[in-house]
Amino acid sequence: MYINLTKNIQKIISEFNNLAKINKLIIKIGALISFILLISGALLITCNYFFLNKDLFYQLVARTLVKNSFTILAESVIGSLVMDYLFKKG
Repeated sequence: MYINLTKNIQKIISEFNNLAKINKLIIKIGALISFILLISGALLITCNYFFLNKDLFYQLVARTLVKNSFTILAESVIGSLVMDYLFKKG
């Protein structure tokens, strides 16, 4: 079971290493933007809890930032994988 798992992980890693430079750049920029939004959302949640008297509006904005950070990361990874597949196929 573990042998198949390590083979699958090695296969995934080798496929990510074979991506075009522009697709790797898209993933890196998407991950950076995602990380910035995640940190800003976490800081806003923390500030809201300790300094802003638990305002519901700031809580909503912070949760939206955190959710959108994961969405942006997923879109950048999936989008670059699809672009790589389409351009290599054609």
